[in-house]
Amino acid sequence: MEPAPLPRSRPRLAPLLLLARKSLLGSRFTFALLVLSVAAGAGFQIPNTSNLAGFSEALLEEELRHGAGDVRVEPRDKRHFDDGAAAAARIIDAAGAPVRAAVPVLVLPGAVGKGGRFQNALAYGYDFPGDPALRPFHLTDGALPGRGDSNGVLIGTSLANRIGVKVGDAVDLRVILGGPPGAAGEPVGASVMTVRGLVAGSAGAYRSVFLDRAALAEKTGAPAAASAVNVHLDDHFAASDLATRLEAGLPDARAVGWREDDPYVTNYLAANRTVNAVSYAMVVAAISIPVWALFHIHVLGRRREIGILAALGFSRREIFGLFLLQALVVAFIGLALGAALGYGMLLYFQAHPIFSWEALVVRPVITAAVLAGPCLAVLATTLLAGSVPAWRAARTDPSRVLRRID
Repeated sequence: MEPAPLPRSRPRLAPLLLLARKSLLGSRFTFALLVLSVAAGAGFQIPNTSNLAGFSEALLEEELRHGAGDVRVEPRDKRHFDDGAAAAARIIDAAGAPVRAAVPVLVLPGAVGKGGRFQNALAYGYDFPGDPALRPFHLTDGALPGRGDSNGVLIGTSLANRIGVKVGDAVDLRVILGGPPGAAGEPVGASVMTVRGLVAGSAGAYRSVFLDRAALAEKTGAPAAASAVNVHLDDHFAASDLATRLEAGLPDARAVGWREDDPYVTNYLAANRTVNAVSYAMVVAAISIPVWALFHIHVLGRRREIGILAALGFSRREIFGLFLLQALVVAFIGLALGAALGYGMLLYFQAHPIFSWEALVVRPVITAAVLAGPCLAVLATTLLAGSVPAWRAARTDPSRVLRRID
């Protein structure tokens, strides 16, 4: 009768950790290269993702919050709404969902100049003072015209530079008021205005003029007129659904969401996502190839150790876990160094934005969600790249290794 086989030893986590540490530190140069590969990938991708997120956020803020809003509602068959405030109230009632604000605005084509030098410009009639977070401009100098101020005007910075005016100067304003259907020509309103302030804004404010809506509407003969109502939402991406509901609920109006009305913003956001995806792919390739190659060399250099471990009773799963544990250690140390490097770069880009024009300033977004994406991607890439050599180590035949056949 044959004796019963001896039970195989089943090492616990502590011996595996000890073996992993000794094996990993057996080649300090390889270990350093592995850590640097992971740290470089994380240190590059963290600020890249944060800056791209910051660009998307700044673009939405400037083009929608300080632009034409999320949904633009215009009369379907008329030149303008007879009563802009009443139209805004109807839109809020028809929305069927919370609306941050509905802002009536009167827009007329025209020109502004001084001393006979004119520049074409759109004239916006706006209800001052309004919510500062929703104004279609940023006040850079001077003050807002008061409600009912028929002589005050705000001028975009580009226009002010071209015609050479500053706060307090008098300017000539010409606007095409629009005549009745069939009338010959378009009546033009001319008036001398006082520059109350200078405004900036990447959505067009830098080349436009702004004045009190009631004062501008008075020139058209409809004191409460509005060309459109700009609807602002807390959720920018709910605009298309709201536009559909408003079209159905307001048959005399035409509503369009910003994604359908503004391909510039839509395409910029899509390009931003594509650049971010390409950046992730580059980081994955930059980490996975050296990590796989270095761990592969590391495993080849320890074949006899692996054969001895297998002969001592370590299972394939335990050997696989031993080398995968080394990849996990490399990932955590590399991520710690990469996160420190990435955070330092974020602080630099906060102080030195990668893009700044008018009010459109791109600064990195520093949030847990934005930072977690690159870290998780680097961690997963390192573990996947390290799992291939770990699987090879687990498949090592101890008899062939110990006999020096393999």
